[in-house]
Amino acid sequence: MTVQYHSIWLMPRDEDEQAFAVIVRNLAKRFDSPVFQPHLTLVEDMPRTCEELKPLLEQLTEGMASFTAPVDAVEESSLYYRSFYARFPVSVPLRTLKERAVGLFEVGSLETFMPHISLAYGVPEGSEKTEAVTALRRDLQGMPVVFDRACIVSSSQQTPIEDWAIRHSSRLQA
Repeated sequence: MTVQYHSIWLMPRDEDEQAFAVIVRNLAKRFDSPVFQPHLTLVEDMPRTCEELKPLLEQLTEGMASFTAPVDAVEESSLYYRSFYARFPVSVPLRTLKERAVGLFEVGSLETFMPHISLAYGVPEGSEKTEAVTALRRDLQGMPVVFDRACIVSSSQQTPIEDWAIRHSSRLQA
C-alpha cells in the first residue's frame, strides 16, 4: 500500500486566489517554472489519509472567522518552494490557526512559522528574478488578502506538483 501524504492549506477567498493565480501563471511562463494553486501552508507533508484528517480540520476551523491579512513583503530565497513569495505578518488569526494546527496535527512549530503564499518555485537567482520581485513588491505590498477556508490537500515534496489537489475544505465563519 502506498503512503498518502497530505498538507493543510489556508486559502484566500476566490477573487484573491485568482489574483495570485494570474501572478503564478505569468511567473511560470516567464521563468519556465511549475504552475500551482496559490496557498498558505499551515502543515506540510503528513503521511496520513484525508479521512483521518477531516475531523481535525473541522476542529482547526471551529469558531474561527475569516480574516484579512496584508501582504507584508514580497521576497525571494534560494529555497525551491520559497523561491519567490508574498509574506504575511504573524497576525493574531494566523498565530491562532498555526497554534491550533501544531496541537491538533502534532507537527510543525510556531517558532519556525513564516506565513507566505509562494508565487514561483525553483526560479534561479539572477537579475531577472530580482527585477520581477521588485516589480511585484510595488504591486503587492500592503495588499489586503482575505483568508476564508482551510483545506486538506494531497500535496507533499514526494507528490508531483501537477498532482496536488484539494480533497476537503472547511470554511472559516463569515
